[in-house]
Amino acid sequence: MKLWDVFEKRRTIRRFSAPPGEQQLSRLLKAGSLAPSAGNKQAWFVVIVSDPATRERIGTIKHTQNSAFTPDTETGRALLAAQKEVFRNSTSLVVYTFAPEDRDPHRYDMGSAWLFVENFCLSAVAEGLGSQLFGLWDDFEQQVNRLLGVPAKYRMVVGINVGVPHPDYRPPEKRYKAEVKWVFRETWKEAD
Repeated sequence: MKLWDVFEKRRTIRRFSAPPGEQQLSRLLKAGSLAPSAGNKQAWFVVIVSDPATRERIGTIKHTQNSAFTPDTETGRALLAAQKEVFRNSTSLVVYTFAPEDRDPHRYDMGSAWLFVENFCLSAVAEGLGSQLFGLWDDFEQQVNRLLGVPAKYRMVVGINVGVPHPDYRPPEKRYKAEVKWVFRETWKEAD
């Protein structure tokens, strides 16, 4: 598969039929680890969650978080149900980096962990797998950190669900924002 094909084929998958195989997961982790990093610190740490009960608990925490701002409408309820569904039949990974520490020049380096995530997700496409990112914050992040036994010196970057896309799931067509709305030359300009 050519690199540009991977870019174009990568979509968020919200329904899986099976988790990745161990060899596939190993290749995805290897691809992630090949990402560039600030100062070559490779400041990413990953907790792999394959236990269905733990994944369901994370899905419930995410569902509770999203319930606070999702409208109580038919569409909103469908979105919340899909959010819980995505934790079934997949493997969940939670990516961490160091929490900010005084005098550490890399204390705000979330970028390296995000490069790991990008390599991981793009390599999933080449493996015939799909991925879906999820974010947690405030007390919801702390609940997951306690559930996974994460020491306080680390902070969550993002979670990833990965698995075999369900054959009945069709991701929506991707719409691209016009370049004039996000690329500015020399100085910032207001987009139309």
